[in-house]
Amino acid sequence: MLYRFHLPLLFLACLLATTPALAATDTTSAREQMRAGIAAFQNNDLERARQLLEAAATQLDSRALTYNLGVLYYQLGEYPLAERMFRQLLDTKQRGLAFYNIGLVALAQDNPRKARIAFRNAAAIASAEDNLGKLARAQLDKLGELPPPSQWLALLSVAGGYEENIGLFPDTAPSSLDDSFIESVNVVSGYPWRSGRDALKTQLQLYGRHYTDEQDFNTHLARLDTAWERTLAGYRFSLGVGGDQLWRGGSTQERRARLSGELTTRACQLGSESARCTVKIDAEQVYADTRLDAYDGQHYRLDLRYRAKLADWRGDVRYRLDYDDRDNFDTGREYFSVSPLGQTLKLGLGYALTEALELGTSVGYRLNYYRDKNRLQVPEGLLVINRRDHRLTLGVDGEYRFNDTLSMALNLQWVDNDSNIARYDYDKRTATLGVAVRL
Repeated sequence: MLYRFHLPLLFLACLLATTPALAATDTTSAREQMRAGIAAFQNNDLERARQLLEAAATQLDSRALTYNLGVLYYQLGEYPLAERMFRQLLDTKQRGLAFYNIGLVALAQDNPRKARIAFRNAAAIASAEDNLGKLARAQLDKLGELPPPSQWLALLSVAGGYEENIGLFPDTAPSSLDDSFIESVNVVSGYPWRSGRDALKTQLQLYGRHYTDEQDFNTHLARLDTAWERTLAGYRFSLGVGGDQLWRGGSTQERRARLSGELTTRACQLGSESARCTVKIDAEQVYADTRLDAYDGQHYRLDLRYRAKLADWRGDVRYRLDYDDRDNFDTGREYFSVSPLGQTLKLGLGYALTEALELGTSVGYRLNYYRDKNRLQVPEGLLVINRRDHRLTLGVDGEYRFNDTLSMALNLQWVDNDSNIARYDYDKRTATLGVAVRL
């Protein structure tokens, strides 16, 4: 049982500062009784430990003694007394530890609802990297509760790579554009405000890709999202607003304003695996640059995701539905629909060869159906057709973690797009190798 992790604290606690309530001679005797009680506890003489510690408590006002009595009562199965002792520490620096032990007491009393509240408070107080924070989050995981996330997180990533067919030229084209690139991903997310079950989350993402020669395809993206979150037993809800700014080839391509809603839960495991499921809905207004007016309009997305881990294996299943309502592009002679209904299914599987090295693979399929008919000039005359694309994506990836902060990742990807309009047939290959720093 997890209380064993805290039994050494019974011995260490005697080193904490104490506040004498009586005369110096009385407190000296009380401290001797506390030390003797600790020795009796370590020798598994619980009744003798109880006599000594309770006797010391009549003369000594000490956080260490209060905590020791709480652990002793827990061991004796006297849970109301144990909880009473731990609750006396809620106004001290040991508040997080007190909440954790109150959670253990609630579990022993078969009260998971009360345990969740206590562990949630312990996790919110303790750092995610502290042993106490990790223990509290592990207990919440077992209870099907989503633990409070860390206050702030940051990801800094730099990678180099090579891409074939940057311009997505059709298979019939005489040549394609291939080039090397440098790519960077920077993310900062955190909770500037959190109170009980409610929190405000902010996330800033910056992305850039620079090609060595084909700089017309350079891409930069800035994204800012803010969301209110509420955590309930086993679930986390969020509702937020956000915006994007996209540049391509040094010029503005589009801006987006977004409303988002998300539900996340761990109560979706199919067996003994640890699982997390997410349902997310986005509604975006797209403002394209004046030279790309055809892309003005709305974009809607439904995203369903199941992620699981079992021993050294991890799995990921994702379904995404995209609906676009854009202005479309009319030249007078031809008409191009840019408003597809897209469905994407992606499967991922990974395996940890060692604690540091993990390898994975993924396969994705996307069907894009353009609801408005294209009118195209072809050698045979005028072609009127609803465009339909079948896109297959295969990926292989590997990650080596030097420690909790630094890692290296390799990704190989192949994309094949099969369209019922020949000019949109293409295939593309990309290889990327980079390092990431997580703070």
